[in-house]
Amino acid sequence: MQTIHINVDENKVDIILNIIKNLKDDVVKSYSVSSDVFYDKRKLRLSTLRDDVKSGKESMYDFDVSMDELIEDLKA
Repeated sequence: MQTIHINVDENKVDIILNIIKNLKDDVVKSYSVSSDVFYDKRKLRLSTLRDDVKSGKESMYDFDVSMDELIEDLKA
């Protein structure tokens, strides 16, 4: 048996699932859908930062400093 990992944009998952469900019987033994936890954390953090900068709550700051903070947040 072989395992295949496919990275798919969230808005395209239903297309892949539809393809899998319509395959001939016994082609796919099993499948599961999971999200990338780190991707979700990065997405939330970057969205929050963008909103804070737009609202003036947070000022623009050094890229290296902000990336170091993001990495530390992801380690937690």
